[in-house]
Amino acid sequence: MTREFIRIDDRLIHGQVVLGWVNHLHTKQLILCDDSVATSEWEKELYLSIVPDGLDAKVLSVEDTAEYIREHPQEIEHTIILLNGPSVVENLIDKKVDLHDVNVGGIHYQEGKKKYLTYLYLDNDDIASFSRCFHKGVHFDCQDVPEGKKIPLEKVVPLK
Repeated sequence: MTREFIRIDDRLIHGQVVLGWVNHLHTKQLILCDDSVATSEWEKELYLSIVPDGLDAKVLSVEDTAEYIREHPQEIEHTIILLNGPSVVENLIDKKVDLHDVNVGGIHYQEGKKKYLTYLYLDNDDIASFSRCFHKGVHFDCQDVPEGKKIPLEKVVPLK
């Protein structure tokens, strides 16, 4: 891994990330990019408490994440950046972050969302957001676990 690994997973930091993806990618740093968590001390503490010793982790707002990526390109090598949905990808692009490849992990069931894969439930807003990003040059691969098959999102969901 020579660049950052951007992952959409609505669970953010959890066991699958710290045990599976971190080891698979030889990650040195996690960045949880979420405005809500960044403003909640107890949520920050909760998420950071499951990060293994020796792995650097930060909880940043979308604005702070965009600034960090732009201003510290060498520091984001071997970094997993976790987002909770496609709208955050869109928000980062709007903040002049150059994104090309995004891993789509779990977006889980909620009322009003339709099942596309066992770990991918989307509503019309999610699909519209993915479509806008796709048409700005972002490639999305669905892959729930490191050993799982990569499936291009456009083969699962019509990105108009």
